[in-house]
Amino acid sequence: MKQMVISLDQFASELELDPENPGLHDPEYVARRTYFFNLARDYRLGNHPFPDIPYEEHEHDIWRVVWPRLQQVHADWACKTYLEGKAILNMSADRIPCLVDMNHRLSQETGIGLVPAEGLMAYREFFAFLAQKKIPCTMYLRHGSQPEYATEPDLVHDVIGHFPMLTDKAYVDFISMIGRASQNCPDQERLVAFNRLYFWTIEFGLIEEGTDIKVFGAGMLSSWGEMQHCYSSDVKWLNLDMQDLINRPYDPYNMQNVFYVIPSFEVLVEETRKLIRSLGIDPE
Repeated sequence: MKQMVISLDQFASELELDPENPGLHDPEYVARRTYFFNLARDYRLGNHPFPDIPYEEHEHDIWRVVWPRLQQVHADWACKTYLEGKAILNMSADRIPCLVDMNHRLSQETGIGLVPAEGLMAYREFFAFLAQKKIPCTMYLRHGSQPEYATEPDLVHDVIGHFPMLTDKAYVDFISMIGRASQNCPDQERLVAFNRLYFWTIEFGLIEEGTDIKVFGAGMLSSWGEMQHCYSSDVKWLNLDMQDLINRPYDPYNMQNVFYVIPSFEVLVEETRKLIRSLGIDPE
């Protein structure tokens, strides 16, 4: 496959924190975030291997708070593929895992690699990495005053939410297929369709397992509150309907009130291929 060139000017050149970020007025947190922003930018744009980061003890403390709480809900509601992946990676409850080691392990398992990310990326640039079997990964953590809440994807979201699923080859092939197809979108409307597909499946998807409904979406797997909300009476579970899904906007700043349930990953892949073809794009 032709390698896609990602230029410097497609990404922010300076750190901009969300106005709702609880660390916005904490000079030490802002300085640490700025360090991670510059590190990610330098390594990614220089095409360097993923950096080995010595995390500080207060950052490990955030991990120690979040990990055991999530373990509880994972045992009840995480899908089998996720639980198997978490066992493969064998992450510690006491320390943030070494991302260099995680990168090596994921590459061994499924051929996917990590790319340092400063934060959120534009759709097309994010999907361009997926097309190359690379997953953008943040290196910073949420503010310590609210360890179970984040206004944006952070290391907790990426490592706990995404990494275990990335040990599954079929899953990695699926996100890579989305990435490749998205690069051939001739207009913004079809690119938005791919973004919504990613959001409602990879970030907030549910899957049937026998008579149970389990979670495979990273946005929920990395949030105790989101998992609780998903199984509450406040939400509606919908059968997978690709046209409905790509026409449904989402609110990234609030909990969702609907979720889509896939019968299996095989069905999701096949329905996605049909969707891609219906958009006038070759899925392969």
